[in-house]
Amino acid sequence: MIRSRTHRYALLALALLACGAETPPAQLPSTAARDRVAARVELVELVISDAERAAKVRSLYIAMDSLLLDTKRAQARQLALLGAERPSSDRETRAGLAAVQQAEASALARYIELQLELRRFTTAAEFARLDAVK
Repeated sequence: MIRSRTHRYALLALALLACGAETPPAQLPSTAARDRVAARVELVELVISDAERAAKVRSLYIAMDSLLLDTKRAQARQLALLGAERPSSDRETRAGLAAVQQAEASALARYIELQLELRRFTTAAEFARLDAVK
């Protein structure tokens, strides 16, 4: 029986690699995207002088941040269930890992929609200045 939470998560990572095809699944960028979005929320008014557009852009960044944070929370809950002390079947493990990947893919699709909407409310120069924030 695995006693350490770290060891359980390491085994989960190995299981993720073993459950798929010959290559590991693509890593979708929700963590990195959230880091970038969160940094931009407070800078919008410094880049966009039109208060109405700035408010809309800020609300889009906040929506992206909430979406990505909710995704990470859902994934963490699913991984915690997989790492529980109870034994899981291969099918349960695969289903749990598929749920983590599905949450990431769904969040990425919505994130792209929000980014496209963001582009409608920013000029190319404004978007570039906000995009430069890492």
